[in-house]
Amino acid sequence: MDPEFAELFQLETIGGWLLLGEALGEMSEVQTDGIISLARELANSLDAFMDDSLTVVEGEDLRERYLAGIDERLHAYGVGYFASRNLEVEGKCHEAILAASDDGELFTSAAGRELLVDCDDYSNEMLSALRSFTKDVWRSSVPPAAP
Repeated sequence: MDPEFAELFQLETIGGWLLLGEALGEMSEVQTDGIISLARELANSLDAFMDDSLTVVEGEDLRERYLAGIDERLHAYGVGYFASRNLEVEGKCHEAILAASDDGELFTSAAGRELLVDCDDYSNEMLSALRSFTKDVWRSSVPPAAP
């Protein structure tokens, strides 16, 4: 993996978190759309990079099964695994926010806690995939041991 890709991915993610942190509580439609777009772009970038890479990322069979069994609504977008998972999590976020608007307790509700678990699972999957690439970079940069 090109180290620049990993660094750019990390910088974009950090930038997204900073944007989210600044906007919480007072998010405009433009800020919300920016955060949603950034998450979608990062997921699409990772899918494209994985498709173009020779690196084997653990769990490929699980990702293929997920894509084969996704809802027709998600399948219609024709995107890869991480982009599909992102859209799935995005939809759950939207549903949880709408449900919480009545009482204002998004993260303390059962749906909110489930959403946090889903977001953690998705984030961990992305992190695991990115780590697969950094392991390959490390291995290729270490000279072979002398006989």
